Amino acid sequence: MAYNRYTLILATALGTAGAATFGVYRLIQNTRSQNQVVLRALVVADQDVPEGAALTRSAVATLQWPLATIPQGAFASIDSVVGRVTRVPIYKGEAIVPGRLAPPGTGPGVQVKITAGKRAMAVRIDDVAGVSGLIQPDSRVDVLVTLREEGSNTEQVSKLFMSNMRVLAVGTTDRSGPDNRPIQATTATLEVTPEEAERLSVAMRSGSIQLVLRGYGDPDSVITRGARSNDVITRLQTTATMRGVKPETVIVRRTIRERVSVPTPAPTVVAPKPDSMPAPVVIPPKPDSLSVQVFRGDKISQHKFEKPDSSKKPDSTKKKPNSP
Repeated sequence: MAYNRYTLILATALGTAGAATFGVYRLIQNTRSQNQVVLRALVVADQDVPEGAALTRSAVATLQWPLATIPQGAFASIDSVVGRVTRVPIYKGEAIVPGRLAPPGTGPGVQVKITAGKRAMAVRIDDVAGVSGLIQPDSRVDVLVTLREEGSNTEQVSKLFMSNMRVLAVGTTDRSGPDNRPIQATTATLEVTPEEAERLSVAMRSGSIQLVLRGYGDPDSVITRGARSNDVITRLQTTATMRGVKPETVIVRRTIRERVSVPTPAPTVVAPKPDSMPAPVVIPPKPDSLSVQVFRGDKISQHKFEKPDSSKKPDSTKKKPNSP
């Protein structure tokens, strides 16, 4: 009887312990499942990809990414991004999302970099207009036009008429190199609106244009009144006067040009009045003299004697001495 009672107590204890152990196990599993991070495949860049370049298999990779932090619309398969062209630079480790890629079927090149509503227009430049090759793709420039004043063959006017223009390409190069070496080219492609393209076309045919490189982070536009040839000459005259130089020495070239183009009347010579002429000054001639050297032993002395003036007539008023 006692044996059966102990057996029942032991069985009850074992059942209670097993139930408690199972309950703790289930609680731990539920806690783990709540704290477990759900992962999903995500396509990321495996290397830096420049703007306007086509994605290749070697440029991307697949990683397990937390589901809660995956960007909306991100790609999960490599096959869905191979061959697509980037609209902006993508750096290593960044997720590939549709907003960074051009529409399907777009080829690589400058057309990917053009902002919606704008156009790409090439302008002819030289070593001076291109700032000695220092203008790079994605630089910001101002456009300076120089042309002749209307109705004049000599006067010129220069004006900044386009500001903060984006350079899409220099020659055939649409992206800067890693060392930003100067790019020597004869054309530069600017991003312009259709209205700006019309004005730029007229400026190129009416005069000469020059690109003025802007500093980094300078988006402000400057309004100028332009400069003319007379403004430059006036500035030179003002500077010369401040430095104490006569203005005539600065405008010699301009004066010569004016004399050649416009005949000037002969100057009128006015003779002075006789009354105002000064009386001539008579300088008396120096009297003649004789020089005599006297030798006294080893000493030499020189004596000077004036000659009598033979041009003077003897005074007849003087009384002659009585002869004996």
